[in-house]
Amino acid sequence: MRYGMNGTGKSTLSTAISLFSQGKPMDDLKPFGSDDEIIPAISIDGDIQGVRVFNEDFVNNMVFKESTVIDNAFDVFIRTTDYEQKRQNLDNRLFRLKVDIDEKQPIIQLKNDIAAFAGKLELNAAGEKIKNNTNYKAIIKKNNVYNIPDRLKKYSPIISDDQICINWIDWKSRGETFDTKGICPYCSDELNAGFAEEKQTFKETYKKSDAQNLKNMLDLFENFHKYIPDDKFDSIIACIKEEKEESAISAILKTFMNEYVHISTQLNKISYFDKNVFKKININDIDKVLEDMKFEKSIFNFFSSDGFYEIVDEVNNSIEELRKEAIDIKVAMGKLQSVLKQTVATSQKDINNFLESAGITYQVGINLDENGQAIATLQCIHNKKLVQVDKIRKHLSWGERNAFSLVLFMFYAISENAKLIVLDDPISSFDTNKKYAIIHRMFSKQSGILPRSFYKKTVLMLTHDFEPIIDFGVVGKLSEEALNSKFIKNNQGILTEKAIDYKQDIKPVVQALAAYIKDDTLGIVHRIAFLRKYYEHNGIENYKEAYDVLSSLIHGRDKCKYVNNSEMPQAEIQKGCTEIKKWIQNFDYDELYRNVYNEEKLAELYFAETNDYLKIQLFRALFEVNPSREIKEEDVLVKFINESYHIENDYAYYLDMVKFETVPEYIVKAIDDYMERTYSNV
Repeated sequence: MRYGMNGTGKSTLSTAISLFSQGKPMDDLKPFGSDDEIIPAISIDGDIQGVRVFNEDFVNNMVFKESTVIDNAFDVFIRTTDYEQKRQNLDNRLFRLKVDIDEKQPIIQLKNDIAAFAGKLELNAAGEKIKNNTNYKAIIKKNNVYNIPDRLKKYSPIISDDQICINWIDWKSRGETFDTKGICPYCSDELNAGFAEEKQTFKETYKKSDAQNLKNMLDLFENFHKYIPDDKFDSIIACIKEEKEESAISAILKTFMNEYVHISTQLNKISYFDKNVFKKININDIDKVLEDMKFEKSIFNFFSSDGFYEIVDEVNNSIEELRKEAIDIKVAMGKLQSVLKQTVATSQKDINNFLESAGITYQVGINLDENGQAIATLQCIHNKKLVQVDKIRKHLSWGERNAFSLVLFMFYAISENAKLIVLDDPISSFDTNKKYAIIHRMFSKQSGILPRSFYKKTVLMLTHDFEPIIDFGVVGKLSEEALNSKFIKNNQGILTEKAIDYKQDIKPVVQALAAYIKDDTLGIVHRIAFLRKYYEHNGIENYKEAYDVLSSLIHGRDKCKYVNNSEMPQAEIQKGCTEIKKWIQNFDYDELYRNVYNEEKLAELYFAETNDYLKIQLFRALFEVNPSREIKEEDVLVKFINESYHIENDYAYYLDMVKFETVPEYIVKAIDDYMERTYSNV
């Protein structure tokens, strides 16, 4: 902990550490009005990666966006090392869960043959008949290159020659424009009387594209011969090479295509599974998905060779092995989901108990969506029902928002595995109950599946609030070896640290005051101020006469008078002085009034004093002796210097105010300036 007054530079320190850890420039930390040559820098020994800072930036940017409590709720509230390890193990098993048939040559060849045939013949949407595309039209034509019309039989040697047939058909088709002179345009022989009919038959029967398509279809069917027994293969080829009725051709090809589509579909399912099992397939459905990937042998009529059945059996057996593994993974995943739900419930209960102990009358609801992502929402109780709060920032007070944000920050910093956690004035805006509840919870040892707290974490708390010093150091929330506390002071831009010894420097305020009263090395003005404060702490009614005597002297009255300016009775004066002399033996009201409690002497003492806190006491005395000065209107100064004389903001314990000079620099500077203006010539 680093304890210091407002304006010390605590937020500058936290910002510098954060920027340094991120490797970012520190231009925003340049002193106002400084030269461009001044470049802010920071020097830190060792590695300081993984810094997380609680400050206004966290409150403004990380939490309460519309109806969401905090981004990445799954990481913040749910994710644990144990969950991550189990999830990673299951992910690895899923990632390896592949049919993985691409290394087996017969299966690779089947996939290639199936792919090459894609789109050549197609079933309609209902799967009832073959679509009437160009390939199908070429097959069902009664005459083709394999079934030559009688009028063209003389060309059979050429048409039947696969090497020249297609180009010859193209050549002959283009040559018809040159045979209009009654002679052959190639050899000049006279054309016979039946040439015109022959020419018309050729034109109606043959086109290069039809011949090419038919030739390609025959080659593609040939690729499937190894999967289809000879007799069944011949029936397919007969659809092309023999003259058949269209209905017979359609029936054969429809059966073939149904089998082809099944093979293609199953291979595509396997390929999709292998690529997407890790990303898109629900683990709850995975065994059904795998079962649906198997080849259904009962539908095969054409594809029924021994070689094809060997491929089918190999694929189906691989899928079955995977299905058994998938069922095991599914069971393990179910157990993990159960742990996840338990974790959600535990996290929700933990943070809501935290909020309740801090007096925050809202709850956090954590819900998992269908993708396993967590969404944290804010809820309030209305008519005994939990109601979700939208536009959260509009509904939380400033204090609630800050307290809630600090609670969320604890979960966030731990989820980020922060190596250094910086808390920049984290609880200054909270009331006492919230301070205790939140600090206690944040640093207490936790147990269970989510032992989340700052226990045994490295934390830098920068604060101007004294209560954490008392709670951690005096009351003993943290062990001595776990706590390092220093007071930081800013003197004209130079920060200094002074270690706080909890046994020596923090004592019950009454004990500390008693020690100062008895310390004759302190000036009389200070001992008197401490004594009057001592009486306030112990009850003015028990020391009324002594308190009134001291108050009269401090206010610069020539005689012992009450606050209404009426004189005190001699008996009360005597009783009061007797009590005072128990502490200050040489106390003499008249002498002190004449020689000390006057404007000139107090100003002299002020300029001679070097301790900031003691200067405040002297200034307060001077202010009472001459209250008409302009300082009276400077309310901030009046309030602060009054606190040095009274107990309106005192704690039960006190950091040694003289040793640590617990006065903000701006207060000291304002008073110094005033004294220089007013008393420099005194």
